[in-house]
Amino acid sequence: MKMTLTAVTALMIAISPLAAQTNAPTAASAPNFVSEQNQSEVLGTDFVGTPVVGKEGQQLGKIANLVFDQSGHIELAVIGIGGFLGIGEKEVAIPFDAVKSEVVNNKHVFSVDLTKEQLKDAPAFKTLNDQARRELIAKWRSKAEQSWADLKAKAGKAYDEAKERMNEAREKVEQKTEQKAQ
Repeated sequence: MKMTLTAVTALMIAISPLAAQTNAPTAASAPNFVSEQNQSEVLGTDFVGTPVVGKEGQQLGKIANLVFDQSGHIELAVIGIGGFLGIGEKEVAIPFDAVKSEVVNNKHVFSVDLTKEQLKDAPAFKTLNDQARRELIAKWRSKAEQSWADLKAKAGKAYDEAKERMNEAREKVEQKTEQKAQ
């Protein structure tokens, strides 16, 4: 049994450099570079900023972002609604398959089977960045509150000490005044 284990171990040690060499990247395993976009491909920038129209054909907003799943497929369309020049804009997300690509008045748009009211009533889409920012702000607020409490405690202590010294000084002055009066 020991001899078999020793032989298997020796064989594994002997072939491990060969296995490492066969798994090493080669020129053949490098990615293929693509020199141009083909007719069936679209760019992400072709989506972001594209108007989104509703049931009645009115513009509801614009594509603000796209959310991809782990396999690289577009999962959600994030639509920016309301606001002016991006200020005060609310972002809502819908499944990407609910968005239809169309050409209206010779312009590319996306249409959704929704009304402006439905989008306004939809919950705001929160990204992980939004959540991280809220957590950071909560930490800052907590630190600021603790810092304020520490400063308040130090100031209170300094006030009490100063008040005590003033009382001691006043008592000494009163004692000296009484001694001189006698």
